[in-house]
Amino acid sequence: MEKNLRREFTVKPPIVYDAYPLTAPEGEVHEKARKLRAQMLAAPLPAKPKSAVWIVHGIGEQVPFATLEQAAEGIIMAAGDAHVVNVQYREVKVDKTVLQRVELTLQDGDVQRQVDVYEYYWAPKTEGAVKLSEVIGFLWDGGSRGLINFFSHFQRALFGAMASFKLTWRTPTYLLVTLLTLAALIVINAIIIATGATIAGISTKLPAPELVTPLTVLAGLVSAAAITFGVVLTIAAASKPAKSKSFSGHTLRNLTWLGVAFTILSIITGASVMAVIFWKGWNPAWLNEGALCLQTLSNVLIFLSLLFALSSQLWRRLKVSRAERAETSWVSQAFFYFAFMVHLAVLVGAVLVCASLVAPDFRDSVLGRIALGLQEWSRTVGSAILGSKVYGGVSKFFQWGGWVWPFLAIVSAQVRKILVEYVGDVTAYVASNKVDRFDDLRAKIKTLAKESLSAIYSAKTPGVDQFEYDKVCVVGHSLGSVIAYDTLNRLIADDMLTGNPAHVVDRTSALLTFGSPLDKTAFFFSVMGENTRHIREQLAAVVQPLIEYRDIRDKIEWVNVFSRNDIVSGSLDFYEFPEPPPAGVAQVKRVVNVKDEDALVPLVAHIEYWTNLTVWNELLERV
Repeated sequence: MEKNLRREFTVKPPIVYDAYPLTAPEGEVHEKARKLRAQMLAAPLPAKPKSAVWIVHGIGEQVPFATLEQAAEGIIMAAGDAHVVNVQYREVKVDKTVLQRVELTLQDGDVQRQVDVYEYYWAPKTEGAVKLSEVIGFLWDGGSRGLINFFSHFQRALFGAMASFKLTWRTPTYLLVTLLTLAALIVINAIIIATGATIAGISTKLPAPELVTPLTVLAGLVSAAAITFGVVLTIAAASKPAKSKSFSGHTLRNLTWLGVAFTILSIITGASVMAVIFWKGWNPAWLNEGALCLQTLSNVLIFLSLLFALSSQLWRRLKVSRAERAETSWVSQAFFYFAFMVHLAVLVGAVLVCASLVAPDFRDSVLGRIALGLQEWSRTVGSAILGSKVYGGVSKFFQWGGWVWPFLAIVSAQVRKILVEYVGDVTAYVASNKVDRFDDLRAKIKTLAKESLSAIYSAKTPGVDQFEYDKVCVVGHSLGSVIAYDTLNRLIADDMLTGNPAHVVDRTSALLTFGSPLDKTAFFFSVMGENTRHIREQLAAVVQPLIEYRDIRDKIEWVNVFSRNDIVSGSLDFYEFPEPPPAGVAQVKRVVNVKDEDALVPLVAHIEYWTNLTVWNELLERV
């Protein structure tokens, strides 16, 4: 009879472990601690043939045990149910630290090994701690520093030498586009607030009442571009084909990237034109003339896009099960193509209508006649299907310019959510080399992370004079990879300071990062300064043994899983010497960069690692 690991499980009684003292207690006042440390330093203690996985979640909304569940599910998926003997759940206490874990007993041939999976849950520490203005300031600071680093030849202190890295033209280009998009969103938001004040009669100066119509039209088009792209992204994530390398997989990926470009272009262009109208008082007659058509176009496409999103969601829930995905994915993909066509129609339709209004000669061309048809359609929308009594109400429904405000509220809420709840976590944790109010919060996250991981390394097997684990895998996703990297470095440094009694380096079987921004944090927030740069950069490396000591780096395998469709992550290149290394300097053990080809959907790829096999295959190989 086939096992059902989701139904067959056991909750085991809690265990209390003694802990070996990894660092010397203040004054060495405890007799027991002195004896244990003397024993540990005199001869290496043995370790039980048992593995631990310590995993740290990334940015965003997380709930307790979700990371633990995803990691355990991933390992089971990679091993296969037939190779999982049992699954148990237990709470443990190591000295004063209480942890929860999933215990997996894995079998490979005649060999069994227990793998205990732990999580470090830090999400509540940053909840509500960061303001939108602080996130924007953080992004501007990082972007400007990145541009400075690009033009001043980026360097890093690595293994006793200063390494210079050559960067491609993509770096400043992507940075400029990101900063322009951020600036455009700020401009649009400011103009919307001011326009709302004019509509409400609070102010009649900025903007003047006659400018409300063109501003509303442009805001509607920007909203349409953003909302229809959001629908494209949502449906793309749901319609990813089973074979990511197939033609449909490549098409879905490429079209979604095209949607990213369309949306960014729409935001930047819309903000630029709105800024000219708002501050210069420009009131183009052609934009007023085409207001009805453009408003109707935006509203119809938004509602059509939302209809596709709802239909796609209902299809998934009512018709498509996980087992049927391969046979029925063409239906979901059809939803995606229709949604993309609607998204594309926003840009194409707006360009055609505006061109026909600005350039009379354009009207005689084929595209011009299509634009004129769109204008006529906007006046008679729905008449071919609906009766005359219903038509009037429906026509006014789609033509009403007031729809732009609830749509803008939706877009604004989503942008704010992404910035505050996602980028806000990064803002709170990543030190930008300046004094800020998050220093205590960062220290608390680091202290609790160190306490959690120290408990795993220091756990003493009950009744036996040995460590509980001979292998510990340190795993981190997204910002969690930065926390995992910092914590492992701190533990190694503390172990070195006290004579390596815990053998942290020898027992760390792997550092596994996925969706990691470690290269970006190193680049955007490296220490700057004309005269002090080298000294400060080298001092920063002192607390990072993984980039300071060759013997440590050679013993710990660092695997980094990334996707080209994930804008947060990338291959990690700034933690080893570039090729060729500086004269007279030997290369170190390199980071094993692994592409996750199944993390397919742009932007969404950042969270797709959890449900793909790549990360878990790499982890399983090392536990």
